[in-house]
Amino acid sequence: MVEIDEMRQRFDTSPCAASMGMKLVELSPGYAKVELELKEEFLNWDNMIHGGVIATLLDQAFGCACNTLEYIHVAVQMNIHFLSAARVGDTIYGESRVLHAGKRAGASEMTVFDANGKTIARATGTTVGMGPRT
Repeated sequence: MVEIDEMRQRFDTSPCAASMGMKLVELSPGYAKVELELKEEFLNWDNMIHGGVIATLLDQAFGCACNTLEYIHVAVQMNIHFLSAARVGDTIYGESRVLHAGKRAGASEMTVFDANGKTIARATGTTVGMGPRT
């Protein structure tokens, strides 16, 4: 099992997460919660938060959660349902829970919600095991 403190440090130095302003809120074996304050730079051409920003938050939580376990896992599939809009200035949270993480494959479920608990998006993801951590 990976050391949680090591994973926190790896997260904190991730260029993508840092450039977007993501912050790790909670991390435990098989679980991660990541925070993001929505900025104007995240708007699309229709003045809505770009779906890719939501997907990136989901992916960051997904990666953190599944890589706290015994085997190294990489994502091979993610399916997202966008359910409601978020707005500039909102703080949103991406949360991921590992449902299964075996030697060969894994499955997780993720949710993005705002500070009031409103669900913004739901997702599932599949991973492939790349071997034990050394």
